[in-house]
Amino acid sequence: MSVIVPNYNHLGFLPKRLQTIAQQTYPHLEIILLDDASSDGSAAVLEAFAQSEPRVTKFIRNAHNSGGAFQQWIKGARQAKGKYLWIAETDDFSELSFVETLVARLENNPDACLAYCHSTWVDREANSLGVMDIHLPYFEQNYWQQDGCLDGDEINRNFMPFRNVLRNASSAIFRLSSFNQALRHFEPSGPIDDWLFYVQLIKGHQLCFVAQELNYCGLHEANFSRSLTSQSYFKNSRQRLKLMRKILALYPQQSHNVHAALKVLWGNRFKYKAVDKLIDSHTDMGRYGLYGFNDLSKYFVSRCNKKPHVILDKKVVDSSYTSIPLSKVDPSSLFQLDTVIIMSIFYRTQMVKVLKSYNYAGNVVFLDSI
Repeated sequence: MSVIVPNYNHLGFLPKRLQTIAQQTYPHLEIILLDDASSDGSAAVLEAFAQSEPRVTKFIRNAHNSGGAFQQWIKGARQAKGKYLWIAETDDFSELSFVETLVARLENNPDACLAYCHSTWVDREANSLGVMDIHLPYFEQNYWQQDGCLDGDEINRNFMPFRNVLRNASSAIFRLSSFNQALRHFEPSGPIDDWLFYVQLIKGHQLCFVAQELNYCGLHEANFSRSLTSQSYFKNSRQRLKLMRKILALYPQQSHNVHAALKVLWGNRFKYKAVDKLIDSHTDMGRYGLYGFNDLSKYFVSRCNKKPHVILDKKVVDSSYTSIPLSKVDPSSLFQLDTVIIMSIFYRTQMVKVLKSYNYAGNVVFLDSI
C-alpha cells in the first residue's frame, strides 16, 4: 500500500495529517513525501517525519512550484510500488481505520478501481462543518446512502456531467494498476484535471463506496480564494466543456445528461459576477447574514470588507469559519439580522419558504436579482 503526501504550504495542517497516516490500523505502508517548493517551513516538518518514520521511502522536494496538484499526483504515482494508492492531501486527515476499511472493500471486489467514503468538512480547529454533499438534487436516486459497489459507466453517464462525485482525493484508495493505466491516456490541462481523470479511470470499472465518515477535509480560505473569481469560473467552464465532450465521445448514445448539464452551466454563468456586485453594495445592508454555506458564500467572505454577522445553513453545526459564526437556520439567528442574502440560485424557492416559516420580516436579497 503506497501513500503519497503532496504538500504545498500546509504547515498548520501537517502534524495531524502525518499523525493519522502513521497511526493507521493497516500497517503495511510505504510513504512517499512530496513538497512543491513550499515557503512556509512545512518542508522541514516533512524532513523530520522522514527521519523518524521508517516507512518513508522517498522525500522529493521541488526546487520550483509545479503549478498544479495533479502534477504531484503523477510524480508520486510513478514512485509508488504498492498494490493500492492513497493520495493523502496535506490539509486533510482521516480516521485511523480509513485504509484498513477501504482496502478490505478493494480486496473483496477485484473489478473495482477504487474505494471511497464520505468526507466531513472541518475548520482549522477540526470542528465539523457538515458532511460533504455528493448526491445531486437533479436525481431522485442517492447511491451514497449505503455501502455498495457502483458501475463506473453509469456514474460517468448520469452524474459526472454535473459534478465530480469523487470530490476529495483523500477520501479514496485507488488500485494502482488501474490508476497507472488511466494515466497512459490522460494529459493534464487545467484546474479540473482530477475530474477529467476520474472519468477515464472509472470507465469500464466498478467503484466501491463506504457510507461512513472516515475522511476529514480542511476548509479554509487558502483552498478556495485563489481559484474562485469571475475569470477563473469561465476558465473552469471551458474545461467543463472539454469534460462533456469527453463523456459524449465515450458514450455517444447517452447525450441527454450532458445536454442537461450544459443548461445548468449556462444558467450559472453570471453567478460570480453577481457576487462581485454584492461585494460592492454589501456595506449598506446593516447587520446581515448569508444563507447558504457554499462556494459563493466562501468567495464572498474572502473578498468583502464588512464581514457577515453569521452564515446560515441547514447542514452545518455551530462552529466558526474565518471568525464568522456558522449556524443552522433558527429564529434566534434570524431575528438579529436586518438583511438575509440568499447565496443559492438553485435552492432559492425552498430557502424563501424556510425564512417565511420563521416569520422573518427583514430584507431578503437574491443573487440573481442584483
